[in-house]
Amino acid sequence: MARSTRLNTPPSGPWAGFYLERHHEKRGWMHLFLNFAKGTEPNRMSIAGEGTDYVGPWTLSGDFDVSTKSCQWTKQYLGKHRVVYKGTFGQNGILGDWTISSMVRGNFHIWPSEMTELQEMYIRDDLQNAPGTILPQAPPANGWEAGERLA
Repeated sequence: MARSTRLNTPPSGPWAGFYLERHHEKRGWMHLFLNFAKGTEPNRMSIAGEGTDYVGPWTLSGDFDVSTKSCQWTKQYLGKHRVVYKGTFGQNGILGDWTISSMVRGNFHIWPSEMTELQEMYIRDDLQNAPGTILPQAPPANGWEAGERLA
């Protein structure tokens, strides 16, 4: 996907990304398959999907507001706990916050898998920075968009 391409809605298909946890020095990488479909209300889309990360496999369901570009979903680990995600869709994918409870929370960033430059940037950063430094030293060339705070 070209960086100059502006999407109004997130594409269905394979996505990649990570979440940050205070008790882990490294990113929690995720592999996702998301389906965005017309919702029951105007300007809303449903989100369904599945994926895996170091905790295990999971499914997700939620919704996307086309007018505000905001989305939320619940990730349900199979036989385990739930995680609530809330984020904003923009040029760099979806960025936002996750929570398990009021005491367990963090940030996340996911993007369509074809946006390989983002994954390459984060992997390069993982390899170049000392343990504990998990955020890039500088934002991508286009900068972060509103709601894209990762620390």
